[in-house]
Amino acid sequence: MKTKFNLIICLVAVVLFSTSCEEDNSTFDTFDGPTLISFRQNAFELSVPQEDITLEIPVSASTLSTTARTFNATATDATEGSANEYSIGSITIPANEYIGTLTVDFDFSEIGGNDGDIRQLTIGIDAPADAIAYSSAATVSYFKEIVCNDLNLTIISDQWATETYFSLETADGTVLAPRFFPFAGNGFGQVYELDFTLPDGDYILKIGDAFGDGMVSTPGNGSYSLTCSIITHASGGGEFAATPDPFNGAPDAIIEVTEFSVNP
Repeated sequence: MKTKFNLIICLVAVVLFSTSCEEDNSTFDTFDGPTLISFRQNAFELSVPQEDITLEIPVSASTLSTTARTFNATATDATEGSANEYSIGSITIPANEYIGTLTVDFDFSEIGGNDGDIRQLTIGIDAPADAIAYSSAATVSYFKEIVCNDLNLTIISDQWATETYFSLETADGTVLAPRFFPFAGNGFGQVYELDFTLPDGDYILKIGDAFGDGMVSTPGNGSYSLTCSIITHASGGGEFAATPDPFNGAPDAIIEVTEFSVNP
């Protein structure tokens, strides 16, 4: 049994078969002829979770075999990362199949660097003497999933600082930090910071203005941000959307509401 493969890639055609950039009608013996091995996908982006992860890269062969076949693959280039962060397995193609897989295991605990650092691994196919590798480089951009429970709330006041307040709740409405006015006196550009730790889960941050216009003033607008490492869970400032929040006889009070999740 013979199968025709139409190779329209100029470089492959020139290097392997010394032809022009035209359709190649070379015929391969599906059992005994030369084998072309290639990655079916050449680029991956991977977030490595705490529980680790295995990436499966699909690989194709141009021939069949009555027995399972294995081919080696190795790292040809690694940017920032190190060999202990990943483990490259072998390419396995089952008997009587054209398609197989290469598995690459990533170890969360071994990945160093700062939150958000992206590492890049390039893997090449090591073709045996009786085979030819083409499309033989697969690049994996991977990064360590950010796990962060230590949050920081920063509020920078407008001129009317004493009108600003905030509260923090769980998604089901349990109040963790009741309505709180952080500034004792007015004045533009005052800074209030609060560091706190939250368990994994869903939450709501409310930033309010008792006057009803948000963090707006003539010297400049106020702002706020809720962050954890490089993650911004909430941010805003200036004029608020008109979400009513009447309290203490102040019916014009408004709030900005942000739902967020810690380590979703």
